Amino acid sequence: MNLRRIVYTSHATSKFCKRDLLDLLHESRGYNSIDNISGVLIHREGCFLQIIEGENADVADLFNRISNDTRHNKIDIIRDTEVSERLFPNWSMGCADFEDPTLSLIPGITNDITDPKFIDRLLNKLPEVASYLQDKLTKEQIYGTTD
Repeated sequence: MNLRRIVYTSHATSKFCKRDLLDLLHESRGYNSIDNISGVLIHREGCFLQIIEGENADVADLFNRISNDTRHNKIDIIRDTEVSERLFPNWSMGCADFEDPTLSLIPGITNDITDPKFIDRLLNKLPEVASYLQDKLTKEQIYGTTD
C-alpha cells in the first residue's frame, strides 16, 4: 500500500490555550477516523509541528483543509513523501503538548519546536520518536490513546 506522509510547521494566529488544543484534537480525531488519517500534533507556545499520514487522496484533502484553516498561518511543509507504512497506525491524532515540562525530558527533544536543528533531528529519527511517543508517554502527556 502506498501512503503519503506530510510533516509541516505552522503558527497559531491567536493565543492558543489548552482548551483550544483539546477542541482541535477532538475535531481532528473525528474527521481523521472517518478519513483513515493518522499522525501526531506537537504543540509549544502557539507553534505546531504536525505529521499526517494516510492514503494520498485523503492526505491531500486534509492538507487542503489545513491550509485554509484560519486558526494558523505560516505553514511550512518540511517533508512530503510517499511511504510504505505508517509511523502512527493507531492514532487518529496523537498530541504531545511541549508546554508540559515533563516532555522536555525526552532524549534529544528541545523546547523549541521551531528550531531547524530540532526538526532535522526529529525527521532523521521519526521511527524512533514515534515508537518512543507511543510506548513511553502517559495518557496525561498524550491526549489520545494507542488502542
